[in-house]
Amino acid sequence: MLAARQPGAEVYYPEGPRVPEGDMQTRRRMELVVALRGWLAEHHPDAWVCSDINIYYQQGDPRVVVAPDVAVAFGVNTAAVENKGTYKVWEAGAVPAFALEIASPTTHKRDLHEKPATFADLGVAEYWRLDPTGGELLGTPLAGERRRMGRWEPIAVTAETPSSNGVQLRGHSDALGLDLCWAPPKLRLYHPAIGTWLRDHEDEAARANSAEARAKAAEARAKAAEAELASLRARLDPS
Repeated sequence: MLAARQPGAEVYYPEGPRVPEGDMQTRRRMELVVALRGWLAEHHPDAWVCSDINIYYQQGDPRVVVAPDVAVAFGVNTAAVENKGTYKVWEAGAVPAFALEIASPTTHKRDLHEKPATFADLGVAEYWRLDPTGGELLGTPLAGERRRMGRWEPIAVTAETPSSNGVQLRGHSDALGLDLCWAPPKLRLYHPAIGTWLRDHEDEAARANSAEARAKAAEARAKAAEAELASLRARLDPS
């Protein structure tokens, strides 16, 4: 039996969770977090991305907690959550509109059977599940549900003929205004309104390398032009 909290006693909200995850799950989570944070900083400065931290949503009761792999809230008091180890809804001023869990052998059953009710209690509008194994754990690599009339309803996820970008499955998130695209081995995010892909850390690194390569090529062309000009001058004025 839990001891009653004394009136006026400070409530402790632990940081966490402390659930081990594999390299595959870590990579997929960080790709999404980097892409979302970069995009939101530019388009929605009042939004916040939670990544594998405890979200508390009933003030005074630290037992009421959930820690999605990725969650996004809009209309957040960012000063109240920046550099904090937990996300307290009553301080942030907003519940997450979007939540995503990345399946692992130790968590996939909870993702399927327990998390929908938990996220409904939290007030999440959309709940997505990503299976980075390609469907071995959940039966499909990507699935989503949104709340309508107090119930979870499936979000259409359509198969696509793999193209140059490798997309096999695509579903649209109304909460984010983005397409979620399964392009093995990762989940890519696409902005259909402006026709562009959100960039993760690998995309940024490739972009930087490409820019550096272009700069080096331009420098080489400039040096070659200078050498050709010097040679031409020498031929015209041999003295």
